[in-house]
Amino acid sequence: MSFPAHAPGRRRTVSGCLFGLLALLLSSAGVAAPLPYLYGADVSALPVFEQNGAVYKSADGEPGDALALLHEAGVNVFRLRLFVDPNHEGIVTNDLDYTIALAKRAKATGAALLLDLHYSDTWADPAKQYTPEAWEDLPLGALEDTVEAYTREVMERFIAADVAPEWVQLGNEITNGMLWPIGRVEFAEADDTAAWDRLGALQRAAHRGFAAAFEGRLLPRKILHIESTGNVERTRWYLQNAQAQHVPFDVIGFSYYPEWHGTLDDLQQTLNAAARQTCLPVMVVETAYPWKPDAHWQDVKDLAWPLTPQGQHDFLEAVDAAVHAVPDDLGRGVMWWHPESVQTWGLHAWLGGSCALFDDEGRLLPAASALQP
Repeated sequence: MSFPAHAPGRRRTVSGCLFGLLALLLSSAGVAAPLPYLYGADVSALPVFEQNGAVYKSADGEPGDALALLHEAGVNVFRLRLFVDPNHEGIVTNDLDYTIALAKRAKATGAALLLDLHYSDTWADPAKQYTPEAWEDLPLGALEDTVEAYTREVMERFIAADVAPEWVQLGNEITNGMLWPIGRVEFAEADDTAAWDRLGALQRAAHRGFAAAFEGRLLPRKILHIESTGNVERTRWYLQNAQAQHVPFDVIGFSYYPEWHGTLDDLQQTLNAAARQTCLPVMVVETAYPWKPDAHWQDVKDLAWPLTPQGQHDFLEAVDAAVHAVPDDLGRGVMWWHPESVQTWGLHAWLGGSCALFDDEGRLLPAASALQP
């Protein structure tokens, strides 16, 4: 697996945080390996869009495979979500067989794989972290055992299929916890240590299953994904508690959508604060911005970039610059969410296809060229 080298001329400083970064770089053989800068794309719904007639093209209009087009543009990691038992309605299709098949396609391009376990039958995000239906009545101890066994099985299936991920998220946007109600935590109840004990137990169980599957192998790096961008105090609260619970993670991933998470300065402050607090690398593992107007955007005020192809490109360049500006070279990547979501007959396109990286004719948009050093 080969990654683009870090772009020359980036500012590097010497501080205590570099020792933490160097420790992360050590492989099981004790030899330092480079931590790549990730330019990623979450293409979890791609086969569904293709099955419904979506056609993807180069910027010049030549039809091609969306994964290959994105990889050629600079994407070096594909992010894929995994649901436990999805209902297969619309794009809620991401079961184990589906995701392994898509992982094979993604890895065939030469890119790495980030596997994003939701620990839910459907979308897991700050507003909902539904426990899978088959696990709903389990008490905490049994739920821990189930999470551990499930995580191990998932990883072993990916290993057996020769598509072991290089990066893993054990939970998606889990600032408010996961596997509700047992694993729920709330910033408004910051002193609820019992809630954190429950969440920490579930997170450690997930890690045990993950580590057991990779016994004797080099472990993928684990990304802790939260969405408290723009709220430094909430970010500090979460990270302090996660560390107190001895939750193992290697990288902190954030979501950044301007209408929910504030300005670029808000993003910068959050990234910097997380890096300083933990001395760990930080990334934006989800972001998106429109290239055209849509009804949704009529009520969104103060967007800093025009809703045009160039505006979308400039937004992504600005986010990338913010990540690169994190002190001690701890900013390590940017990933676009749902670039494949183009207008397709009979299938809902997120925000009318306005945040895709392909236009309404399927042509690759200029923003894709920002996904490279």
